[in-house]
Order: sequence, then structure tokens, then C-alpha cells
Amino acid sequence: MSPPAERDREGITWQRGIWDRYPEIYQRETDRRFVPVVQQVIRRADLSPGQHVLDLGTGTGSVALQAAPLVAPHGDVLAVDLSPAMLTAAQQRARAMGVENVQFREGRAEAIPADDGAVHVVLASLSLMYAVD
Repeated sequence: MSPPAERDREGITWQRGIWDRYPEIYQRETDRRFVPVVQQVIRRADLSPGQHVLDLGTGTGSVALQAAPLVAPHGDVLAVDLSPAMLTAAQQRARAMGVENVQFREGRAEAIPADDGAVHVVLASLSLMYAVD
């Protein structure tokens, strides 16, 4: 059996490979189907101008792009995903929508690419998953 750290790396590589295949399908089908979920996440977050928000597992950016105008003008959103392809799709959506107060970074829940205390609100609409050994 592989050491835990090696299994973790293998699992992350596998997950990244899966998600890197799906940005177009996700935007075309999944984002549309999960509009009510995104709306509920945003409603429950009760965001306010000036807040700093972390969208964990941003995917194609649906939650981050809904949150960004709610925390503007002095707030921002850090959108994190483990898939570079999903992040590219999210960045393209942000540019097309003219949303400028979102930063996109590769990362995951176990190692969030932000300083401690840097965010007021954490959003995670469909990203909390775990592996069973």
C-alpha cells in the first residue's frame, strides 16, 4: 500500500484530471441546472459590501460571479479550485461579464491559498467531497 501522502497526491491528480475535462459541459449543462442551488448559497450568505469572500471549489465561477457585485466596491472574492481548466473557464466568464473584483487561484480546502483571517465568508456550493479508504 502506498504511503498516505502519495495516495493523497494520486487522488488529487486523478480529481484534477476529471475536472479538467468538464468546463464546457459544466457551463452548458450543470451551471444551468444548479441555478437554484447557487441562488440559495448567495441568499443564505447574506453578503454585504466590503466583505472578503472565499468561494471554495469555484468550478466555472457561478457562485463567485454572483457574490462579486454584492461585496463591491471595496470587497472581493477569492475563487479557488483544484482544476486549472475550470479556473480558466471562470476567468473567461468574469472577463465577459466585466467582473473585476474576483481573483482566481488554484488550490484546495486542505491548503487554501489565502492568509489566515483574510476572508469574512466562505462559500462552498458543491465542493465538499471526501475519499473513503
